[in-house]
Amino acid sequence: MEKADKAPARKKRPVLKGFLIISLILIICAAGAGWYGWNWLQDQLAPAGNSNHPILVTIPKGTSSTGAGNILHQAGLIRNSTVFRLWMRYQELDGKIQAGDYILSESLSLSEIADKLVKGDVHRDTLRFTIPEGLFLEDIASRLAEKGIVDEKRFLELTADLSLWQDYWFVQELPQDLEVPLEGYLFPNTYEISASAENKEELVIAILLRQFDRVFTEEMRTETEALGLSVHQAVTLASIVEKEAVSGKERPLIAGVFYNRLDKKMPLQSCATVNYIIKDFSIRDISPYKDNPSPYNTYKYGGLPPGPIAAPGKAALEAVVWPEDSDYLYFVAKDDGSDEHYFATTYAQHIKNARKAKENRKN
Repeated sequence: MEKADKAPARKKRPVLKGFLIISLILIICAAGAGWYGWNWLQDQLAPAGNSNHPILVTIPKGTSSTGAGNILHQAGLIRNSTVFRLWMRYQELDGKIQAGDYILSESLSLSEIADKLVKGDVHRDTLRFTIPEGLFLEDIASRLAEKGIVDEKRFLELTADLSLWQDYWFVQELPQDLEVPLEGYLFPNTYEISASAENKEELVIAILLRQFDRVFTEEMRTETEALGLSVHQAVTLASIVEKEAVSGKERPLIAGVFYNRLDKKMPLQSCATVNYIIKDFSIRDISPYKDNPSPYNTYKYGGLPPGPIAAPGKAALEAVVWPEDSDYLYFVAKDDGSDEHYFATTYAQHIKNARKAKENRKN
């Protein structure tokens, strides 16, 4: 009887073993399917391509995640519209897409595109322009007019009316008898404004003045005062440094030379100030104009001219606020292609340097 009782137990072992094997196989298959599914999903969420070429797509008002997914897929921006729809629902972003024109590219991932659509990071028709360092105000107006951004006459009229710009502390401190009141304060930089903006002349002036306000910090105002200068005088000197120094590394040194001359009551004798009088900075031989009676003529009059001769950049402003100490009183362009200068402490050394520069021009 004992043998008969044990026989059925031995017959069940193969069944149990088979069940375990099948279960193991199913687990492995499920794990494999999960791994494959995860990788497939990551692939669908990845950028559709490597190109950064801008693609303009329009998302109409009231577009659902399904509709947006179809638009994006047709534009080649996502790999799978269904995954886009499911992603939006999973992230609880369904119904939050904002209408508008969007500039997108293949290199953006699905989540990055979704983020832009939800934030409403739409494309706006804008006008982009650059004001280079060292331009005088009339030249700035002319360039902006050539680009169709402003009306030149109205732009100049607005810059001449200081009553419009009294919100700016540096405008409040300006001398009242300046011929070109905002000369030097329209800060050089690259800007962008809406193409549909009204009163573009006033808008551009305000943007440029606001940028000057950001750049000329409270610390710089304090340092300027410690140097015994008003902000207007500092901007005036910086504009001269901007035009005299071609090599950026020389700006603080050239600023220091001008301070030395001012301390010794020597005229600045800056060619750039004469160039400003004749409104032509391309003329190198300014000897025919040295007797010009304009108060901007630093060969005829001592001290600083009444105001800036151009728009100084940040580096020129900082050079005047933090000049480099030296004993130099003179400098002359090397004219050897380096954009640098020879510096001298005496006039005799300066004459020798001028001769070297002349020889460099011959070579």
